[in-house]
Amino acid sequence: MNATHVILLDKDLDGGTKRKIMSEVEDLEGVKSTVSISSLIGPLFPREMIPDDILNMLESDQHEMGLVVSEYEPATPEVNAQIAEINSIVKTKDPGALVIGEAPMMKDLEDTTNVDLQRVNFLSMAAIFIIILLVFKSISLPFLLVLVIEFAINVNMAVPYYQHISLAFVASIVIGTIQLGATVDYAILMTSRYLAERMAGRTKMESVSIAHRTCILSIITSGLSFFVATFGVSAYSRVDMIGSICTLLARGALVSMASVILLMPAMFIIFDGLIMRTTMGFRSKGASAAGKPALKSR
Repeated sequence: MNATHVILLDKDLDGGTKRKIMSEVEDLEGVKSTVSISSLIGPLFPREMIPDDILNMLESDQHEMGLVVSEYEPATPEVNAQIAEINSIVKTKDPGALVIGEAPMMKDLEDTTNVDLQRVNFLSMAAIFIIILLVFKSISLPFLLVLVIEFAINVNMAVPYYQHISLAFVASIVIGTIQLGATVDYAILMTSRYLAERMAGRTKMESVSIAHRTCILSIITSGLSFFVATFGVSAYSRVDMIGSICTLLARGALVSMASVILLMPAMFIIFDGLIMRTTMGFRSKGASAAGKPALKSR
């Protein structure tokens, strides 16, 4: 659906300036047409001949309205650039003018929330980091788990980028929160079992094998259930935004599941020595379990 912008100009602005504004806007790339009172009636046309109901629709006590029909759809980079050009033309001749409508509203919302979204994402990751730090009492595990989580999210978001598919800006918010929660659940489940086995005195290979074997069924069940629920909505939804977000969620469920099942065991094996040295009480608990010596590294 093509976007339609509304320009609110000062009613007391002279007619020539209004016509010039609308003419320059109409000459912009991607603009199909413009409509306003000033551009329709001309300087010699008596306003008294225009019906009151039409005047009431196009002007108020303070503003005169102009319509701009765009070739672009709302919430796209092209229409955002077009709105910026319209604002530049309008504000130069009428600083108090406004450009409103669905597309300008979406652009303002995107511009306003970009900084906030970055802060929210940072705070979310920081909160997850602190929770993992407190629960496992480890300095290294929060970094490793957050690394896997961010990898899964970035892989999911990279797919539409390479497919050249445009997404609504709210998609990154939804994915960054829901997939974050799903992935950290899977990661914590496997990490808990791995630590329990290591603290029982088993070798890293035995611990990883047991954690992988006992947790994989729960992770696959949860991930596939998440995938089926969201994929069904994406397949049948007629709302483009809902469909695209649910497609991201469905793919994110599979990516998160695969990342935890395939990457987490490898990271435990590679960084086992670091985890042992940076987790509080790791060696003492392993040494006291069943009278066994300190944890084996093989």
